[in-house]
Amino acid sequence: MAANSNNNTFEQVYNVQEDDALSSRVALVICILVQRGLMAVGFSITKELLTIHYTGYNNNKPVWDLDFFEHLLTQEPLFGVREKVKGIFICSDKNLIVPDSLYEEKEAKNWLKRIHFVEAKETIESCPLEDDKARYLHAVPIKITELLRINFKKIPVLPLAIYQFRNTRQQSLLLQCCITNEQVCATLHNYSQLLWHRVFDYTCAEDIAYMIKHLCMENNISPSKINMMCNAISAAEHNILNELSQYFPGLKSGNGRTLGARWDASMSLAHQLLECV
Repeated sequence: MAANSNNNTFEQVYNVQEDDALSSRVALVICILVQRGLMAVGFSITKELLTIHYTGYNNNKPVWDLDFFEHLLTQEPLFGVREKVKGIFICSDKNLIVPDSLYEEKEAKNWLKRIHFVEAKETIESCPLEDDKARYLHAVPIKITELLRINFKKIPVLPLAIYQFRNTRQQSLLLQCCITNEQVCATLHNYSQLLWHRVFDYTCAEDIAYMIKHLCMENNISPSKINMMCNAISAAEHNILNELSQYFPGLKSGNGRTLGARWDASMSLAHQLLECV
């Protein structure tokens, strides 16, 4: 792992091995955009994770700074061959889930606007949640989506949460979380029943624990009964995960394994997202 900080940006790199020829083995790439950060992941043709590149910037710049993302999308080595990019994911706290039986596109978008303040510079995208028989709507910056379509043409831009709505039928009270540099994307299922989904801000592990326990109280659920699985956008969130495990001792990575090395939660996220494309 390598990390460096420069001009208010922070970069982290994970390579499965130190090998100058590693980049030549990359055949599949996914891209994840979050507030003030971008994660790029390279896999082999057999879906072996080879490398993770994460770059973020401080909060002295706008949340979705167009120059930052434009620079990375053109300069990131993993995006050098556009055809290798198979999936793009973005995290938005302005979202709404509508059952298929009630879904009507125009009305659903109006409901999202009633619940959240959707700005004129944002656009509403949607995608199906097949296992939950529902549609996921989220508001994302127009300039960012335009930038992605210019660079990656017809590749769909999916919500970061998409992996949290797959393969939930065999788990009771399964809470899946993805922790980014500024937000938590959390979804709770009880077997195939979706109980709640939310993307919220945090500053420390205590904020996350408070929000989860508050939501459990609203749903008359004991936090001790929750099976909690957490992924992370980079190694920088490893300390948050360790602190969170004090509140939820059974916490695992998103693939159900014990969290050990600093990159475990990010590697789990990468593998789960790759299965969604």
